[in-house]
Amino acid sequence: MSDNIEEVLNELRATTERLGAQHAETKTMAAKAEKLFSDQEEKSQRLTSDLEAAKKSSAEAAERLDALEMELSRKGGPGTGRDYKESPEYKAIAAYVSRGTDDMDTEQKSILMRSDSGPDGGYLTTPELDNVIIKGITEISPIRSVARVRTVSRKTLQAPVRTGIPKASYEGEAEDGDESQSKYGSASLTVHRLTTTIPMTTDLLLDTAFDFESEVMADVSEAFAFAEGRNFVLGDGVKKPMGYLSVAAGLQDDARISGASGKLDGDDIIRLTGDLKVGYNPVFALNRRTLAEIRLLKGTDGHYIFQPGLNGQIPNQIAGFNYILMEDMPDIAANAIPLSFQDFRRGYTIIDRTGTEVIRDNLTGKKAAIVELTFHRYNHGQVTLKEAFKLLKIKP
Repeated sequence: MSDNIEEVLNELRATTERLGAQHAETKTMAAKAEKLFSDQEEKSQRLTSDLEAAKKSSAEAAERLDALEMELSRKGGPGTGRDYKESPEYKAIAAYVSRGTDDMDTEQKSILMRSDSGPDGGYLTTPELDNVIIKGITEISPIRSVARVRTVSRKTLQAPVRTGIPKASYEGEAEDGDESQSKYGSASLTVHRLTTTIPMTTDLLLDTAFDFESEVMADVSEAFAFAEGRNFVLGDGVKKPMGYLSVAAGLQDDARISGASGKLDGDDIIRLTGDLKVGYNPVFALNRRTLAEIRLLKGTDGHYIFQPGLNGQIPNQIAGFNYILMEDMPDIAANAIPLSFQDFRRGYTIIDRTGTEVIRDNLTGKKAAIVELTFHRYNHGQVTLKEAFKLLKIKP
């Protein structure tokens, strides 16, 4: 009996301990739930408070807007309380918001802040400056690239020229041969000064967005090349180079005359190539307008005589010879010489005394803050072998 009671007591104790443990877990879960509920309540209260504040702020803004409208209405004078909507400023803004600037009239557009009116905001806008200076092409006759060029250490160069060779003859046995010898002359080349002076203010040099001195030097180099090329073709030799087309060069007296008046044809071009001795390395010289006229020449079959090498394997040629473009050559016209055929390397000499000299003078105009850049270059050019040139002159 006692054993049964003890067994029942043990079971009762075990049940009591199990229920106690479950009660502790229940209390823990209840505490967590209580804390979570408290946190959510706090967040809800905070959101409610923020919402009320937003409503209050919105109401205050609405009240201020109403007050502003009433104030504008009163300032506009007696009326219905909406007179401000008749103001040009309001109409301009309303038109811009609804339709943009396309439908706005001139008066409405004048009220807008704009970049093309200084007081209306234009002073606050600044243009962007390109970092590249746009430059046109300067057409330069490139005789220097094909002529004989020498650098000299004196102002004048004496160039010896052979004018004749000895005569040789056949003689019979024991007969005396004739005496003979070579003939010589000389060509005198005297350099002349090519110069220019560029004045500029110190303010410009300090404030420009470019390296202005470098730009000036580049432009002067281009100007010098243009002046040289032009005078190597047309210069009269007076304080300047003697151009090979000038009367002073003495080549015009031996010029071929075209077959037709006022124009040239394919026959003239081919005959000109036969006037020059074999052994030279000749090229045609002409300007781009004359080249275009030659390209328009057609044969009896209607095809163009001038056939450029479009596949890149054959260089563009005229009558089988290369050509160079010299824009200082005359156009086709009566008594003009638009085409020449010559060996520049053998027949035209250019001498350089010095390179380009630059003098920077910031003292002469110091009171006015003016800087002068002066450029000098000494050179000369002239025909030194006449037989290396053949000219084509247009019949009047």
